[in-house]
Amino acid sequence: MNIFYIARHGETENNRAGRLSGWIDTPLTENGLVPTKAAIEKLKKVPTFDAVYASDLGRAFITAYEISRGLGLTEQRIIRLPGLREVNYGDAANMLRDDAYKLYPQLDRDTHYVMPNGESLDQMQRRAVSTVVELDGQHTDATLLLVAHSGVMAALNASYQGKDFGAHNISEAYAHDYIGTFTVEDGAIASFQEFRG
Repeated sequence: MNIFYIARHGETENNRAGRLSGWIDTPLTENGLVPTKAAIEKLKKVPTFDAVYASDLGRAFITAYEISRGLGLTEQRIIRLPGLREVNYGDAANMLRDDAYKLYPQLDRDTHYVMPNGESLDQMQRRAVSTVVELDGQHTDATLLLVAHSGVMAALNASYQGKDFGAHNISEAYAHDYIGTFTVEDGAIASFQEFRG
């Protein structure tokens, strides 16, 4: 059985400002990789990683690069996967979170609401789960590191718990130094828990 570890990207300017990012890229803050150092210390407890995957958005790839260096995985190629992207906020991207919720009250709450020029939480969850199930099929008894987004963590965890993604997404916070670990079995997320190292 493969074992997955998933880390969140470092703090971005939009995170600090309370803006939604989704598929747009936003730079890491000056100290954005400080939480990543704590994540690296936790991940040092894992003997080895057979492969490293990251969302193809810059904030996740840069964080994956820093984690790989911090773990001494200098020979590992980081494979970028669009399937690990955050939800596409469409017209709400780059808006202040509070303003976006006023304008689009269903946003981040109604799992099936499709954001104009974006996607629904349900669509994103199916994409994220499908991506990790596909990765699971490409490996055997491997230890895999993913670097992605809070929404991807919420999507996978909600899938495992059988909870509505919208409800889970607004009740569960994943800090920038959070590490989750999970497995896949019979095409579904079979476990999901925090890894404390």
